[in-house]
Amino acid sequence: MVPTLPPRQNAYRGKSPSAGATFQGEEEYLPESDGKPMAETDRHRDLMVDLLHALHEHFRDNPQVYVSGNIFVYYLDENGDRQSVSPDILVVFGVEKKERRIYKIDEEGKAPEVVIELTSSSTKVEDLVMKHYIYANIGVREYFLFDPYGETTQPALRGFRLKGGEYVPIAGNVLHSEVLGLELKIEEGQLRFYDPKIGERLRTPAEAEAARREAETARHEAEAAHREAEAARREAEAKAEKESAARQAAETEVVRLQKELAKLQAKS
Repeated sequence: MVPTLPPRQNAYRGKSPSAGATFQGEEEYLPESDGKPMAETDRHRDLMVDLLHALHEHFRDNPQVYVSGNIFVYYLDENGDRQSVSPDILVVFGVEKKERRIYKIDEEGKAPEVVIELTSSSTKVEDLVMKHYIYANIGVREYFLFDPYGETTQPALRGFRLKGGEYVPIAGNVLHSEVLGLELKIEEGQLRFYDPKIGERLRTPAEAEAARREAETARHEAEAAHREAEAARREAEAKAEKESAARQAAETEVVRLQKELAKLQAKS
């Protein structure tokens, strides 16, 4: 049975506008926001920002990977009616990396391939039941849920992989995403991504900024060391030139004295 979506998620196709969709002339107007907060709590919001940043940076050089979050994803249900769902985080491969106001599966040609929901006590049923059904039905290949407070789901991090049209749980405390090529794990109460190819954690904005400052400091120190080494080299060269000149002068003086001595000896 198809679950009934909350009114804020309904946006129908057809020329009779319903609660979600209206028509301007012959064009369908689809809402871009439900007017509700982006995240349940500060912790949810901050984590969402960190995860989105990490994924954006990881796939930055791939023009065919779209990463977004808290955006309306529109799809057609089995009756041809347009419905919407708003994942906290989504990743799609094989579509253009560009700014979008909404994501329409029927126009893009494919559903999000990975979805991450940061669940809470107020969204638990929606995330575990309704969205679980919706994401499987529209073809989301991997679905991950994480409770930043660890209050509503046990374990706090859960993952599902689509097989035969149904979600199968991904086993383990560290969840491997075949689609992303990354590992998801809880570290100090936070959900983090790891790249198993290089054995490194994807950075948060704060970590990226700290690394940038550290690299900048190291660059300045290297430049200062280079300047000091260059100054020492020039000083050594100047000293060597001075010593060479003194040596040549001494040798010249020795030759002169030898000539003078030879003259004196010849006279005697």
